[in-house]
Amino acid sequence: MVKDVKISIAEEKDIEDIVNISHQVAEMHDTALPDYFKPISKDEEKDNIIELFKDERITVFKAVCDEKICGFLFLEMIHRASKGLQFSKLGCMLNLGVDEKYRGQGIGTALLKFTEQYVLEQGGEALDLSVFNFNQKAIKLYERLGYKVIDVSMRKVLR
Repeated sequence: MVKDVKISIAEEKDIEDIVNISHQVAEMHDTALPDYFKPISKDEEKDNIIELFKDERITVFKAVCDEKICGFLFLEMIHRASKGLQFSKLGCMLNLGVDEKYRGQGIGTALLKFTEQYVLEQGGEALDLSVFNFNQKAIKLYERLGYKVIDVSMRKVLR
């Protein structure tokens, strides 16, 4: 466990460090699901992350360990007007990444707990996330923190 992790809202000056971690996560997904993901360059990854930083609906959190960024989480706050849904305001985690040197040390847990508190402070009532089935370590983390499966996505590749 990393003893001294600090979570805060990321700034544009943090983009390069976040890109490096995001690219590690992307490579893991590319390898596990080559029929789903098309590998992209770090420059393309950076362009995607810059767009997320520009989106006013998105908040980017960073985890700092040993005075360097060791993780990130992208959050979108969702407002729904439907009367048939339980929650009208909730957070949706778009992506979570931890530098491979820091995995298994509680960084993901710290990011999620911080984000949960943030969602509550914004008037949100729930935090949703999606995770690919191959990522059993992440699934175990989410289950340990009280997340439940609410739907299942499936795909059949036809080519």
